[in-house]
Amino acid sequence: MTGTQLPYSTHVAMVANELLFADREESVGALEIALPAALMHDVIEDTSISQAAIAERFGEQVASVVASLSKNLIVPFCEDRYFRAIAAHSKEAAVIKLCDRITNLQSVPATWAHAKRVSYLVESVQILRALGHANAFLAKRLSESMARYETLI
Repeated sequence: MTGTQLPYSTHVAMVANELLFADREESVGALEIALPAALMHDVIEDTSISQAAIAERFGEQVASVVASLSKNLIVPFCEDRYFRAIAAHSKEAAVIKLCDRITNLQSVPATWAHAKRVSYLVESVQILRALGHANAFLAKRLSESMARYETLI
């Protein structure tokens, strides 16, 4: 995880755990799609693995959700357009992004300047506005995570 000594696998496990926890309170959509997509949410963005390779192994729906979460497929990149595309894609994509941000707000990377920390909080507000409608439970969790994060910056 960025800013910690924890392995990246811890991050994806935490995102998946957040998703499973949320689904007990309010549906996150099709769990058979959302869970594998949550575990692979950064794969296209951060590796050489393609959407086609994910589709071949896990199915088109899972691959499509993973692709919708990949910033590098939005060219030129624009946060607003990225968040709108996630919202338009599926409930599963939206809730995974919410879970990812909740997880990322648990700590503040020591290497980030104050301006970057504030910018990350502002971006979190944008995520909540764009995607919070997908799951009220996760929207509340994100709001709480943002409030806690704000005390850390």
